[in-house]
Amino acid sequence: MTHHSTDHFDALLSAVNKGCSLIDTSSNYTGGESEKLIAQVLKKADHKPIIVSKVGYIQGENIKVVEELNSIGQASEDLVKVNDGLWHSIHPDFIRNQVQLSLSRLEVEKIDVYLLHNPEYYFYEEGANQDDYYKRIEKAFFELEALVSEGLIGSYGISSNNFILSPEDPKITHIERVMECAQKVSSSHHFTHIQFPFNMIEIDALEAWYDGLSLLNKAKGFDLKVMVNRPLNAFKGESLVRLATYDKTHPLIEESVAQKVFVNAMMILEKKFKEEEPDESIYNLPLIKQFNDLWNNTRTPDGVDQVYFSHFFPFVARVWGGDLSAKESGPFYDLYDVSLNYARNNMNEMAKDFESQAISAGLIEDGEAPLQVRLIEKYLSYQIDYVLVGMKDTRYVEQLEHLF
Repeated sequence: MTHHSTDHFDALLSAVNKGCSLIDTSSNYTGGESEKLIAQVLKKADHKPIIVSKVGYIQGENIKVVEELNSIGQASEDLVKVNDGLWHSIHPDFIRNQVQLSLSRLEVEKIDVYLLHNPEYYFYEEGANQDDYYKRIEKAFFELEALVSEGLIGSYGISSNNFILSPEDPKITHIERVMECAQKVSSSHHFTHIQFPFNMIEIDALEAWYDGLSLLNKAKGFDLKVMVNRPLNAFKGESLVRLATYDKTHPLIEESVAQKVFVNAMMILEKKFKEEEPDESIYNLPLIKQFNDLWNNTRTPDGVDQVYFSHFFPFVARVWGGDLSAKESGPFYDLYDVSLNYARNNMNEMAKDFESQAISAGLIEDGEAPLQVRLIEKYLSYQIDYVLVGMKDTRYVEQLEHLF
């Protein structure tokens, strides 16, 4: 178990024991490791929350699983190949196979709620259209209904980013048509939950697109439970805005300290580089010129990871001619931490801008609580049953426990 997942484990266990009533996961999160981690949490927990898992993505090990199914003539139709590393399927054979795998990883006899995960991947297909889309969903619902009657799942639903599109959009997951699929499958169907993105920037679920009703109104009218994801990660055009403030947990590093760490790492790198290339300097290399611009002004922690793990760290390893010892890599990891600190604070600045706009527009109250807490309180005042937040850190759990 890595350090990363120990934090996750502690946070999740603490959330459940403080009354968090639902855990959302998926067969493809960290290649099934997420479900195994949840199994360990459930063994230690004081009570059992509702477990939600999902099916659809085919990545990593799962590609082999599907190839094996295909070799015995199963799940070969309706297979969407987005690229070499990502396929997608909601075929009945695949659903049955994945339920079994999830049950064994979660170490439970029944998954409470089982969702089709982004079935809109179908729209990558040449000639994809709305009618065929719902035929696929209906076929999947038949299988899910059978799994309910066998006691392997409690009920089912769909997690789709396309629920929130306008009804005019050819790629919409249309709530009324999905409901028709369920009614065709059985008049006493077990289609109970939908999940989609919702946050203060992406508020499409509130648009009155359905004869004056919104997606949220429709869902309630159909008696569906609503879960929203990405409550604090909003896409604005091409960029990601993190709607959370970190100043309390991650204060900004002092400029002079940051510069010292940077200069130290670069001097060590230059010295090592000159051992092999005495007449050259790293500062003339395009990669380092770019790195000079990026180390202290990347906008997101993910961006920092990309700069370091895809470019900078491999370059350092090449200069060393192989792996560095823990002591040798120290200065470079220190610099990575500094870059992360800057990125969080860049996001913090964007979040603060957003916060002041949201307060002046009357979307949220000004208050002592961190922005993310006030936002989630606001979301829960709508017709939303569950707001899904990542529990990576016990500090997040403490901020939100009054809402469990």
